[in-house]
Amino acid sequence: MGISVSRYSDITNNELVIKFCSTEVICPNDPFWNQLLAFNIQLPANVDEQLIFDSNTESLLQNFLQNNPATGNLGSLVQVFITRATELLAAPNTDNLMLAWQSYNAIFFIRAVTKYLVEMVPEYDLCKHLDVQARNSNPAQDQEDDKLPNGESRVEMLIDALISLIIDVPVTDNTYHLHLESINTLLVLMSVYMFAGIHGQTRLVETSLIFRTLFQGRYSMQAPLLIKILLNNLSNMAPAPAQFGSQGPGSLFINIASSLWSMLTLSSTQTIYTEPPSERRELHERLIREHPLANQSCLLLLALSNHHIHEENLYRCALLRCEDSNETSSTTPRKDNGQLTPPRIDMAALHKALCATAGCEHSTLLLYLMLHSCNAYKRHITNVPHIEKLIIPILQVLYNAPDSNSHHIYMSLIVLLILTEDDALIKNVHLVMLKSLPWYTERSISEISLGGLMVLVVVRALQYNMARVRDKYLHTNCLAAIANMSCEFRNLHPYVAQRLISLFETLSKRRARLCSEIEGGDINSIELPHNAEDKTEEIMEHIAVLDEVLRMLLEIVNSCLTHQLCNNLNLVYALLHKKQLFQQHSHHNIAQNIEMVIGYFSTRLQRVQEGAGGELGVTEVLQCIKKGAEQWSSDRLKKFPDLKFRYVEEDKPEEFFSPYVWSLISSCGNIYWASECAARASDRLLA
Repeated sequence: MGISVSRYSDITNNELVIKFCSTEVICPNDPFWNQLLAFNIQLPANVDEQLIFDSNTESLLQNFLQNNPATGNLGSLVQVFITRATELLAAPNTDNLMLAWQSYNAIFFIRAVTKYLVEMVPEYDLCKHLDVQARNSNPAQDQEDDKLPNGESRVEMLIDALISLIIDVPVTDNTYHLHLESINTLLVLMSVYMFAGIHGQTRLVETSLIFRTLFQGRYSMQAPLLIKILLNNLSNMAPAPAQFGSQGPGSLFINIASSLWSMLTLSSTQTIYTEPPSERRELHERLIREHPLANQSCLLLLALSNHHIHEENLYRCALLRCEDSNETSSTTPRKDNGQLTPPRIDMAALHKALCATAGCEHSTLLLYLMLHSCNAYKRHITNVPHIEKLIIPILQVLYNAPDSNSHHIYMSLIVLLILTEDDALIKNVHLVMLKSLPWYTERSISEISLGGLMVLVVVRALQYNMARVRDKYLHTNCLAAIANMSCEFRNLHPYVAQRLISLFETLSKRRARLCSEIEGGDINSIELPHNAEDKTEEIMEHIAVLDEVLRMLLEIVNSCLTHQLCNNLNLVYALLHKKQLFQQHSHHNIAQNIEMVIGYFSTRLQRVQEGAGGELGVTEVLQCIKKGAEQWSSDRLKKFPDLKFRYVEEDKPEEFFSPYVWSLISSCGNIYWASECAARASDRLLA
C-alpha cells in the first residue's frame, strides 16, 4: 500500500510522511521506504498549486529541519534512491515500470525536501543535512555506517545517480517523468545560486560543493553525453504522457494498477508542431504543460552552460562544439588522445524545435548561444529553407515590446543582428514574400517581403525605445541590424520606406524642439524618463543620442541608395515627398549624397510635370522614378565604407547571463517557487 494524495491536505496527516519528518531514525534498509515510495500524487502545475502544497507541508518540513540533523532520514532516502536507480540501470529492461515509478517517487520526495532546504538554509547546511547518517542501535554498526564510500559526500553521490539516469535510461512513456524529475532535481540543487544572496553568501560559484562537483572535471566523460541527451529532449519535443497518479481523486490507498493503466492509455498526441499556438502566452503555457521535458532540458542546458563561461566549462564546450549528425557517421562522443569528441545531434530537428519555441524567452537565449558560438548550427542556418519560421517569432517579440521585458527584447535584437551578419541571408530575406500577418495590427498589409517586415518591425522597436525606454544598447543594436541589411534592401514596401523616413523626421523634430527649449531656458515642460536631478545635463545627453541615431539613419539611407537605388523606387518616392527635411542636415557629408539623389529625381519630375501640364499621380511619379533609375549611375555619389556591424559579447558575460538564466528558470520552468524568500531571491537576480 502507499499514499494516494487526491488533495494536498492529505499529506498533512499522512502517518508515513509524519514519521519521516519526526525524531524516529529510519535506516536505508528499513521496509518503511517501500511503503513511503508507493505513492501517487499530482505534482503542482502552477504557482497557486505550489503555494497550497507548501502551506500543507510547511509544518512537517519545519519538524524535518529540526529533527534531520539527528535522524539522517534525508540521507537514508538518498541512499534508497541510489539503490533503486542502480537496480533500474542494471535491469535488462530499463523501461521497467515498477522500478521507474519507485525511482521517480524517491526523486520527487528528495526534490520537495531539498527545495525547502535551499530556500531556508545556506548551501553548507543543505550538504550537512544530506550527509547525516542514520543512527543504528548497534554502536559498532553506527561507526561503520558513518563512512560514506570513498569519502564522497551524498551531494556527489546524488548528482552521480541523477546524471546516470538521464544519460543511460532511454526516454519512453514509462520513464518520461523519471527524466523530468531528475532534471528538475539537478536544477533545484543548482538553485543554491539563486538563494545565495538571501543567505548572505558571496562567491558561491567558486566555493559551492554542488558547483564544484558539476564543473571541476568530475563529469568530463559524461558532459558531452548529457548535453546530447538534453538537446535531443528539446529536439524531439515529445508530448508528456499521463503523470503517475494522474487518474484523479480517489481513496487514500489505491491499487497501483489503475495508475499504471492510466499511464498506458492516456498519453497525449497533441504537440506544438501539430497544433501550433496562436500567441506567445499560449506557447509558453503549452510548452510547460505538454512538453515539460523539452522545456526543462532547455533550462538545464542554459544553467550548465552559463556558469564559468571563460573557464573550461565542459558542458558549454560540448554545447557549442556539437556537430550535425547528418554531416558525420559518428554518433557517440568518445575520447581520443585525451580530447573528447563533441556530441553529434540532428541540427534540422533542433532548428525545428527552436523555430517552434523561439517566442519563449529561454528558447531565445539558447538560440542566441547557438547562433553566436556554435559553428555547426551557423552552417545549418546558412542553408536552411524557410528562414521565416525562425525570424517571424523573433519579430513578434519586438513588435510586442511593451508586453516583453527588456532582457527578452535585447536578446531578440541580438539574434537579429547576428542573423544580419550573413551576406546570403540578407539577400534571401527580400525574396521571401509573406501574405498573412494577423499579429501585425497597426496597418493591413496584403503582401510584404520578410526583409521589409524585418526593417518595419525593427524601426518600430527603435521608435518605441527612443520615445519610452531610451536604452542605448537597444537602439544601437536596432540600428546595427538595419545597417547590415541596408546594402541589400530590395523593393521595400511603400509603408516600410515611409516609416523609415518618418522616423528620421520625428527624431529631427524632437531634436530641434529640445535645442530650442534649452536655448529659450524653458526646460520644465520637457518630459524625461529618468527624472535626473540635472535636467539640462540629461537633455544634452538625449540630444547627443539623437544626433547619433540621425547620423546612422542617414548612413542607412545612403547605403541603400549607393547599392540598391534601382531596386528601391518606393524609398526614392518617400525621399522626394520629404525632400525639405534633408536640407536641414546638409552639414553631414553623407546627406550630400542623399540631396544629390533628391535633386536628380526632382529635376526629372519637374520636367515631366511641366510636359504633362499638371500634377502627377502616384503611379506616374513612380514610373518617372523608374525611368530615371535606369539612367542613374551610382558613380556620382561619394564613396563611404560599407556598413557592417558585428555583435561582440561584453567582457565578463557571466555577470549578465548567470543571473538572467536563473530568472528564466524561476519564471519559465515548471519548478514553482512560491515562498516569500523565493520572491526576494528572484527580485535580487536582475536588480
